[in-house]
Amino acid sequence: MPELVFFRRGEEVLRFGLDRPRTVLGRGEKSDVVIPDPQVSRQQVAIQVDGTQVSLEDLSGRGTLVSGLPTQRTVLSDGSDISLGHWRAVYRERSGDGPDAVTEISGTKTERIPQEHAPDRATHHRVQLRVRQGHEERVHKLGAEAVTVGSDPRADVVISDRFVSARHLTLRRNDGMFHVSDKQSTNGTFIGSIRLGEAELPLFTVLRIGETELILEPASSHRDAEAFEGIVGSDASLRQLAEVVERIAPSQATVAIFGESGTGKELVARAIHARSTRANRPFVPVNCAAISKDLIESELFGHEKGAFTGATNARRGAFEEADGGTLFLDEIGDLSLDLQAKLLRALESGEIKRVGASRPIHVDVRVVAATNRNLLGATKEQRFREDLYYRLCVVPLHLTPLRSRQGDIVTLAEHFVRKFSPRAQQIRFTSEALERLQRHSWPGNIRELKNVVHRALLLRRGPMIDAKDLSFDEEIHPEVGIAVPDMPPGMSLEEMLAKLERQIVENALRRCKNNRERVAKELKVARSTLFKRLKDWGMTRQDAVEAPMPNEFSQKESEWHTGTV
Repeated sequence: MPELVFFRRGEEVLRFGLDRPRTVLGRGEKSDVVIPDPQVSRQQVAIQVDGTQVSLEDLSGRGTLVSGLPTQRTVLSDGSDISLGHWRAVYRERSGDGPDAVTEISGTKTERIPQEHAPDRATHHRVQLRVRQGHEERVHKLGAEAVTVGSDPRADVVISDRFVSARHLTLRRNDGMFHVSDKQSTNGTFIGSIRLGEAELPLFTVLRIGETELILEPASSHRDAEAFEGIVGSDASLRQLAEVVERIAPSQATVAIFGESGTGKELVARAIHARSTRANRPFVPVNCAAISKDLIESELFGHEKGAFTGATNARRGAFEEADGGTLFLDEIGDLSLDLQAKLLRALESGEIKRVGASRPIHVDVRVVAATNRNLLGATKEQRFREDLYYRLCVVPLHLTPLRSRQGDIVTLAEHFVRKFSPRAQQIRFTSEALERLQRHSWPGNIRELKNVVHRALLLRRGPMIDAKDLSFDEEIHPEVGIAVPDMPPGMSLEEMLAKLERQIVENALRRCKNNRERVAKELKVARSTLFKRLKDWGMTRQDAVEAPMPNEFSQKESEWHTGTV
C-alpha cells in the first residue's frame, strides 16, 4: 500500500495510507488530509492511484513544488518530496499483509507484568505484539514463553518484508520485561537509529526490522472486537450492524444506506462486498454528486466512439467495470429523473446501453446505493422515482450519527492516532484532549473526527496530544470567521445557498435541542419564516433533525435499521 509521510521541521508527524483512488491535500476542511498552513490552498493537490502508477495534480493554480520543481501534474516515484508550506510530504511505495489480522500464539507459561507497566488489573498478565507495515496492522497475542519473528513460514510471527531475515529475532518474556535477541539478521534490529544485538526492553518499546515496526504493548480485551471490516466502535448499533451485514451480504439483494455525510456509508458498502460471494470481484464506487450532469450517464453506462464531442474512443462505464462484483452509487439522490429511469431498467433487466450504442449489454452487478437525503420525501415531491425508491430499498440501513455514539468518540480518535502516527512513536491523548473531543457535537461525523486527529498530529509539540492541539472545522478560518465549503460540480449558486441555509438551520436546531423559538431568536429570523422553511423541508416533527427520514419504512422493514461509523 503506497503512503505519504508528513514532516514538519524535519520531524515525522503523520503517515497516511493511499487506500483510495483519489486523495486531496489542502487547507480546506473537506480535504482528506488537512494542512493547517496559510500558504497552502484550500485544495492544494490531488494524489491519484490508478493501479499502475501514482500521480500528483496541482489544484491550487499556482503550481506545487515536487522534489524542488514547480509542478502542475507528474507521476510520483518512491521518495518524491512534496512541499506544503511549512510541511512536506514524502511519497513511499509500501505493502502490507492485510488489514488488522489477529493471530493467536499459544503457550504454557504466563509471566506476571509489574503493575507499573499494566494499564489495569484485568489485563496485567496479557501482552501482545503489534506488527505495523505502512498504515496496516496485525496483532499477535503473546502467550508463549518465547516466540520467533521472521520471514520463514515456520516462524511464530511471520513477517512478509523483503528486508527481514528468515529467523530474524527471538522475543522472550522475563518478569515483565522482554529479552530481545537478534539472530544475526542481515539488516539488523533497531530501536530508533540504534542497532541492537540483545537487550531487555519494557512495554511500549518500538522495534524496527526492515520496513516493519514491532510494538510491545498490553493486550486489550476489547481490541479484537472493536473493528468489523474496518468499521471501528463498540456501540450497540454497531454490533447490530455486523449481524445484519453477515445475514444480507451473501444474498443478491439491493441495499440502500441512509445517513448523514461523514458517517461511513462507503465503509458499510465495502463491508457488504467483502462478506459477499462477490468479494474476489471488483468493488466500483461512483459519487453521483461529484460528476457533472453531462458526463454521469457515460460514467455509469459507458459510451461508443463518436457518441458525442470528445468521445475519441469507446469507453466502459461503471456497470461494466463492476461486472460480477458490486457497484456502490453514493449520493444516489442527486441523479436526474431521466437517469433514474435508465438505472431502474438496469436493475430490473440486468441490461445497460452505452451512450451512442444500438444494442444493450448484459451485466451481473449488485448495487448498493447511499444518500444523506430523505428519498421518501423526494418521491412525494416527484424529485425521485417511487418505483426506483422501492427497488433500491430491498434492504435499507440507517446509520447513526457520531453525536449519538458518544462512547465511540474516544475509541475512534485513538484508532486514527494509531493508524496515522509516525514511525517508531507512540502518540497519546491527554485526558483534557479526550474530554474536549467528547464535548464536541461532530456535525461532520467521523470524517470530521479523522481530520481533527490529522491536524492534531501535525500541530502537537511532543508525544502527547493536548486540548490546545485540537482545532475544529469552524475554527480553522479565523480571518473570515466561518469555513466556506467548495461548490460541488454541476450545482448552481442558488442551489448551493439553499443547501447552506438548510445546514445552518439544522445545526442550530441541534444546538438548541429542537427548540424552534430559540432557533428563530439565534438566527434573527421571524418565527413564521422559520416554520415555513421547516415545513418546506418536511422537518415539522420534533425529531426531524436527529432522524431526517421519519416514517421512511414500514414497521416490518424497520428491523433492518442499524448504525455504523
